[in-house]
Amino acid sequence: MTNYVDAFTGLTINPSTVGYENLSIGTDTALQWPINGNTTDVVANIIDVTATTTGLKLFMPPATQVSEGQSTIIRNIGSNSFTVTDTSGNTIASIASGLADFIYLTDNTTINGTWAVVQFGAGTSSANAATLAGYGLTAISTTLNQSYNVNTIASDYTMLPTDRASFLVWTGGAGTMTLPSASVVGNNWFAMVRNGGSGILTLQPQGTDTIDGNTNQQLQLTESLVIVSNGTSWNTFAYGRSNSFYYTQLNLVVTGGTTTLSAAQAANTIQEYTGTLTSNQVVILPSTVQLYSLQNKTTGSYTLTFKTTSVGASTVVLPQNQTIIAICDGTNVYNSQTASTSTLTSLTLGNGAAGAPSLNFLGDTTTGVYLVGSGQLGFSIGGTNGMTLTSSGLLVPVGIPGGGF
Repeated sequence: MTNYVDAFTGLTINPSTVGYENLSIGTDTALQWPINGNTTDVVANIIDVTATTTGLKLFMPPATQVSEGQSTIIRNIGSNSFTVTDTSGNTIASIASGLADFIYLTDNTTINGTWAVVQFGAGTSSANAATLAGYGLTAISTTLNQSYNVNTIASDYTMLPTDRASFLVWTGGAGTMTLPSASVVGNNWFAMVRNGGSGILTLQPQGTDTIDGNTNQQLQLTESLVIVSNGTSWNTFAYGRSNSFYYTQLNLVVTGGTTTLSAAQAANTIQEYTGTLTSNQVVILPSTVQLYSLQNKTTGSYTLTFKTTSVGASTVVLPQNQTIIAICDGTNVYNSQTASTSTLTSLTLGNGAAGAPSLNFLGDTTTGVYLVGSGQLGFSIGGTNGMTLTSSGLLVPVGIPGGGF
């Protein structure tokens, strides 16, 4: 770098001093050092500037023409903001109405130089808020204010140190957010997470890190929390429990094919399905932990199956005119009844029909027993009446094969 010094004293030589200048600018304006007789638009010790329109620039002269430490105070006495730049137009400071900046040169090895800025307020001095704002903070005029950047995530994601103070909103199905290493981001790193998607969101620490002492944390639909690092592990607070899955009833008419329940539909714990099936019906439940009461009131000789989108997971086939309590663990759907034997003092079934007998079998729901009419017990084979037992005797409509009786 070049320093211009007095040959006798060794002290830095400054350009000729101009104590004060009042500038009114209506276009972008280039300043000059007060040397070689320059007297117009010079860099004075104090410059009061009025910008008559918006978006104007005030260019500093070449930094290589003066020594390090050259300085000026530029005050905006007008109503429009303007920008102070280096000689190439790179921003040094933006000065709002009523404010002043102390600008000084710290490196003169290039024509643009390196400039430092201390912002003065209206009557008092203050730091330049924009240069102080870090993660979770934003500059509004001369003050620092909290700022949570909202980022939407739809697929598996590993959080970065730069996600500090971010609000991460999950919008995908079942998925995983991997936390950064607690030792890498250090003590007091934090982020906010909300599950706004359609499946379970798993928060997964790295290595031996834990979250609230556990190996991971799951967020159900609509749940949220704040995660905080202590430098060795993770803790949470402000855990918002889901209030969507309360006891309400869904009455849904289905006719066959595949139906994917929305989050609002799946929020109903009690679900009743009606309609005439023209093909097998599959209902896709969200990939989240939930308990359901499912009732099949459909008609037609087709099946009603409940499952998640997980390939190869367990499913539940619910016969017509039956109600079960089903459990979804986020992947599989189970019938909650697991006992292989039970004892009943009485059992009342619906009447049923030949195509849908009241008492049927998991592998063949169209074969079984039903009530034909009062005092008439029907036996259905493959959806067709095979015989009827009444007080008058046994009626076999298809007859008895020769030699078989």
